[in-house]
Amino acid sequence: MEFYLEIDPVTLNLIILVASYVILLLVFLISCVLYDCRGKDPSKEYAPEVPTDTQPPIRLVVMQQGSPGTRWAKG
Repeated sequence: MEFYLEIDPVTLNLIILVASYVILLLVFLISCVLYDCRGKDPSKEYAPEVPTDTQPPIRLVVMQQGSPGTRWAKG
């Protein structure tokens, strides 16, 4: 007894599309695990990351020349 299943071409295309998305998702997840999800190569050594809290804050100093009302007194 022969078992033959006829699949509609649209259904076959849908199965292939879903299977390709699943394969791409698996490849992405595996590469994310291998490369630590930050795009760094695990075979290379990197300098330790410096926390941003230890850096001094940027200070902005504005110097004003002349008296405050001389520029806008014409109006």
